[in-house]
Amino acid sequence: MAVKILSLPLEIMHIMMRLNNYMKWIYIIGAIVALWILSGLFVQVDAQEVPQPKERPFEWTPRWVQKPVSCGPLDQIAQIAKSKGLQIVWRGTGVGNSENLGIVRVDIFLSINPQTQEWALTEIGPTPNEGCLLGYGEGHQIDLDNLKLFQEEFKG
Repeated sequence: MAVKILSLPLEIMHIMMRLNNYMKWIYIIGAIVALWILSGLFVQVDAQEVPQPKERPFEWTPRWVQKPVSCGPLDQIAQIAKSKGLQIVWRGTGVGNSENLGIVRVDIFLSINPQTQEWALTEIGPTPNEGCLLGYGEGHQIDLDNLKLFQEEFKG
């Protein structure tokens, strides 16, 4: 039996020599095509592949932090603003994300004193009678050319 297995390559070589030149190439190409087809059968395919989202120009990975924000009753915040001569120059309504309340409506006010260059950024919400001082300081710059773009006559 062992002699028969060892003689098998010799028999194949003998057969290949007897075939004409064209038949050799047909068998070689057929064997390559058969291997190529069979190799495709064993590729793992995930039929429920999840489409990837479009690439973003930046990565946003928020985390909860505790910052030194002072909060208090609105009437006290108004008294402090009045004593410093702060005037509201901008107001925005948006959403805030609270760890214990979830998404809430907030109103943000920017107040400035043009003479002393003091400013304050205040947030009101979600509690209507309480506000938080997000930031304050001295020194500010207002770009009047950009502000003109918000006037009615410049809107297109």
